[in-house]
Amino acid sequence: MRIIQASFIVPLNGEIVENGYLFIEEDGTLIHVTDQAPITSDFEVEVYEGILCPGFVNTHCHLELSHMKGLIPEATGLPEFVNRIPSLRNKSTENPLEAMAAGNNEMSQAGIVAVGDICNTSDSLNIKKDSALKYHSFVEVFGLDKNKNKELVIKGETIVQQYESQGQDCSITPHAPYSMSPQLLEGVYASSKGQLLSIHHQETKSENEMFLESKGDLVNLYEKRALDISAQISFKKSSSEYSLLQYLPKNQKVLLVHNTYSEASDIDLIENHFSNAYWCTCPKANWYIERKLPNYDFWIDKKLKITVGTDSLASNDSLNILEELKLIQKHYAHIPTEELLRWASKNGADFFGYSGLGSFTKGTKPGVLLIENVEGMMLTEQSRIKVLA
Repeated sequence: MRIIQASFIVPLNGEIVENGYLFIEEDGTLIHVTDQAPITSDFEVEVYEGILCPGFVNTHCHLELSHMKGLIPEATGLPEFVNRIPSLRNKSTENPLEAMAAGNNEMSQAGIVAVGDICNTSDSLNIKKDSALKYHSFVEVFGLDKNKNKELVIKGETIVQQYESQGQDCSITPHAPYSMSPQLLEGVYASSKGQLLSIHHQETKSENEMFLESKGDLVNLYEKRALDISAQISFKKSSSEYSLLQYLPKNQKVLLVHNTYSEASDIDLIENHFSNAYWCTCPKANWYIERKLPNYDFWIDKKLKITVGTDSLASNDSLNILEELKLIQKHYAHIPTEELLRWASKNGADFFGYSGLGSFTKGTKPGVLLIENVEGMMLTEQSRIKVLA
């Protein structure tokens, strides 16, 4: 048994315990959290300054893009970022498999215990299979040619089968409203059969302009490529209604990713329709691409179920959830650290249905993280993660 004392313990299933004690088995299994000093001297107490919390859940990552770090300049805007991904994806001098393995290791060292990973191939399968992290792979499908929807779904289903054959959690999912024909949306949702869904959602102003005003940078980009976006520009309603509400039942569990430009009407539509909508923020990626963050005060007022992702190294300089939280707190210093840790850990575990993760619950092994270099319960630029279990 190990006994760990810290300045603050944030169990995420109860109140913060100041100068408390965390009792765990040698394998990391939680025994209990208490403010009472141990009555036995048989065990040496490990004493730390900082915040103890459960391991992080990274709900949105693109491990396959790990070899693209630094290839796309910052602040290009999403349409230009999307435009550059295909041409640069195969031009990196870094070995993709080595970069993915390094990304997996970086996440582990940063206290991440589970990942929702977007993938377009099975290239990351062996890394995930051998990883200490728990992965749910979202096999992402996209396409605007309505005549190719069946072959695109079959390709996605083939990749899903490869992951499932190796015991990996996996589901087919759409990319984004602006990259999906109606026929492909129908095909993906029929194939998914109620499994977990993730979708890039209202990440850029031009997505809203495309659907509501039939204009904007995305429209210009696709028209230059002679792609068929007639369904999008003729819809004249929100991208949420186009890609989600008209197809999916109320009880569908869905992760909406980014949401940087989601208005009150969009949020209300989704929250009134779905009973299991989760809202993922990837602040560093949003800042990298568009120099904009969501209005988190608005999200909190709406009582949204918020999770945190890192996105990819094509749009970030790290795969580190704590760095995401530090950026949020830099701009929204009034949001309590306990609330941010709930987004980073428990809410993500709840979305994936990982009952053994996300809180210091007796009998579980959620991971034990120490956040060092804090000021009371506030994060600082120097705050770092130390993995204790």
